[in-house]
Amino acid sequence: SQQIVADPKSYVLISQLPADVYRKYVDDVNTAHTTGFTFVVVGIVHLAGGKVSEENLWHHLRRMGLVETDENHPVLGNIKQALEALVQQRYLQKDKVSGPEGNTTFYELAERALDGPVSEKIKEHISQIVNKDVTYVDAD
Repeated sequence: SQQIVADPKSYVLISQLPADVYRKYVDDVNTAHTTGFTFVVVGIVHLAGGKVSEENLWHHLRRMGLVETDENHPVLGNIKQALEALVQQRYLQKDKVSGPEGNTTFYELAERALDGPVSEKIKEHISQIVNKDVTYVDAD
């Protein structure tokens, strides 16, 4: 079983509202860009098996026109800060690993991205995009 250790003083709140109720009363069109960015980043990490190097993540984001040095993106603002917000919101966990070639930073799925309904929805949307079933190997 996969263990994730959060800051001992933090709480992760996960909505238990049905999707239709959430869409009607909680979703906000003014934050749709943030939701889209979250989906893309979490989707990339999901497809990478739940963990991806920072270098590889930025490679995929650059292919979509999102550059780590962009501090004035017309919708997201500072792209690095937008990514860091996903760590703060516990969609991702950021780990530095020391290796023979120096430190490497990895992003891994955290509590909110691993929540059953969220994880299933992401897998469902990804499989619709690629138009086929997507299979995953559990990290257990």
